[in-house]
Amino acid sequence: MSSPSLPAPRRALVLGAGWLGGALAQSLAAEGVVVTTVRRSAHTAPPAGQALALDLCTLSDPTVPLPDALRSHDVVIALVAPDRRRGDDHGTTYPTSARAAARIAREIGARALCWISSTGVYGYTNGEFVDEDTPLAATDPSQQALIAAEQLVRDADGDGLVAGVLRVAGLYGPDRDPLPRYREVTTLAARWEHWTNLAWRDDVIAAIRVWLAHALGPNAAAAPRVLNVADGTPLQVRTCAAIVAEAEGRTLDLASIASTASTSVAAVASPMRSNQRILVHRLRALGWRPQTPSLRAGLLRLGYARVTVDTPPYGPQTTQIRTFLQRLAALDEDAHARVLATWSAHRERASFRRAERTLGEVMARADRESARDAAAGPLLQMMRRPADEPAVAGASDDPLATLDPMAEPALATLLALLVRDLLTPDTFAELVAPLAALVDATETATG
Repeated sequence: MSSPSLPAPRRALVLGAGWLGGALAQSLAAEGVVVTTVRRSAHTAPPAGQALALDLCTLSDPTVPLPDALRSHDVVIALVAPDRRRGDDHGTTYPTSARAAARIAREIGARALCWISSTGVYGYTNGEFVDEDTPLAATDPSQQALIAAEQLVRDADGDGLVAGVLRVAGLYGPDRDPLPRYREVTTLAARWEHWTNLAWRDDVIAAIRVWLAHALGPNAAAAPRVLNVADGTPLQVRTCAAIVAEAEGRTLDLASIASTASTSVAAVASPMRSNQRILVHRLRALGWRPQTPSLRAGLLRLGYARVTVDTPPYGPQTTQIRTFLQRLAALDEDAHARVLATWSAHRERASFRRAERTLGEVMARADRESARDAAAGPLLQMMRRPADEPAVAGASDDPLATLDPMAEPALATLLALLVRDLLTPDTFAELVAPLAALVDATETATG
């Protein structure tokens, strides 16, 4: 939720008061914001607000007068989705609604316009990490329409109006159960190793309110114009299916599924769903934190009592980190010497330096500082030199001078393990190479 020190809107116009927009309107109204909601059908007004039944697309025509009820709002939030029951066309609905939203915001003198888009604008990737700087890659009409709509909104920015786009991952929450998506494993086999991203409805509402607070603040010009919104815990489809099975008290036949997956992948001629890992470090930098940070946490909130949500002390890779520390402690003198000889040359490699830079960037946006500190403590304690062993000459100001030289390659390996789920296999292998024999080959699934 927005910080008390940041401003909130006085009057908000919510275009598209459906499952998400209606809940947003209720949230704003509960904080004393006067809210007007718009949707095509008659609906209940939020407390102390008003509801308008209106087809937003008709207002994309500048010759159609704006209803007086739309005026005198300082923010406009557009949460538009095509209605298949009405025969809506994605290619028309998104751009037309965006044009209408931009027109309304400009004509009523709003200070902020927030357009809710989708991470679908990134197209189909191959499991890569995606942030707001990732080039857009539309390959189907729906994605192209989303990109066109975003551009119309962003073109409205300026002259006192801050226009921003929030790209939201797969929504779920109350009255929108995600279990059916991952229940039928035979239909998922071709995407078994693909990554998926989710967002709890109320966390999206909190993201909208945080963005609005910055867009209305004294430094509105610096408010980000594009933000990703997801829970920050991308999961492979196979992990989602396992969690869903756990929630329902079922057991998955993983061997059978793996066999089906190996034959199904070859049959997929073109991508059917996105396969990407959405990064949300820019949203976190605004002070936002998800209250439902994973599918497990979400299912528990939906009442699936069989699901357990543990908080491993060292993050998703806790088991591997513990195994690594145990093996490191048992290293004999000959192995110790071999590792240091390997490390001396390895650390100078250009490929290692690139991997080290990537590790630093990933660590900065992974929001795993507590896990890092918890894991580094035992490692550094283990690496301390005996009190009677002389320190390294000329290194009295170096904090590593009191540590065994093994501390450097060990720390590189430990940090790589902490964010293994966020690194490419090549980068991970480069970082842990000197101590690869102590690292399990199989990646631990997150979630």
